[in-house]
Amino acid sequence: MFEASPFSLNMFRQCPREYKFQYIDRLSDIYKKARPYFTMGDHVHATLKDFLSIVPVSERKLLKLEDLLREKWRRNRKGFNDREDEKRWGEKALQQIRWFIQNQDIAVIPFMIETTHRVEFTSNILLKGKIDRVDKEADGSLHIVDYKTGKMPAEINRLQLHIYALILSKKQDLPVKKASYLYLQAGKFQTIELTTEDLAQATSYVIDVVDSIRQEKEYSATPNVYCWNCDFIEICPSKEEAAKFAPREEDLDF
Repeated sequence: MFEASPFSLNMFRQCPREYKFQYIDRLSDIYKKARPYFTMGDHVHATLKDFLSIVPVSERKLLKLEDLLREKWRRNRKGFNDREDEKRWGEKALQQIRWFIQNQDIAVIPFMIETTHRVEFTSNILLKGKIDRVDKEADGSLHIVDYKTGKMPAEINRLQLHIYALILSKKQDLPVKKASYLYLQAGKFQTIELTTEDLAQATSYVIDVVDSIRQEKEYSATPNVYCWNCDFIEICPSKEEAAKFAPREEDLDF
């Protein structure tokens, strides 16, 4: 049974060599680096999870939300350059959760929250994914919500939401009708109505990419604009070419 996720499939399409280092050679434990934007993102996700799943609705106040974030932060302070850098990322996190409590329905009781799913997608593909939140709508249908703590991109790739919908549809009899990205930094929702055509295209995508992975022999490195974020850049055979794609700080996606 071949195991795949939206993240792993996208990594293979982006750079087969990075996929090899991560999923075949299993080098992540050696080369994985703590990065400030991942640390911040993990803390914001964990904070919102506890806020909406553990804290009673009557106690959902800004001070409680901020206290939860600080509690998470104290447990992991890795990846920051210095105290000033940590403070800057901490302020970003505070801004995001403050926007959330001021603009979202904080009385919501999620149908699911921060749940990892594994489903038998086909007879030989196991598809997995961690879905940040699933709400049950008034008509009984399900609404997937995926939190984003980085910059809102100019072009939004909805494929991740489509694959999450495929996964959830395999686990639930309730219809999955809507999916959203919630961009916490920009303070914007991007919601799509899921169609049969969307899910059919996502199904073909998963099967086609898995077939490509199974047939792959070379796993060539593909230098691109995301190389700066690759844990394996120091052992990449194309690291000199990849350096040409190093972004300016103002262009980084966080």
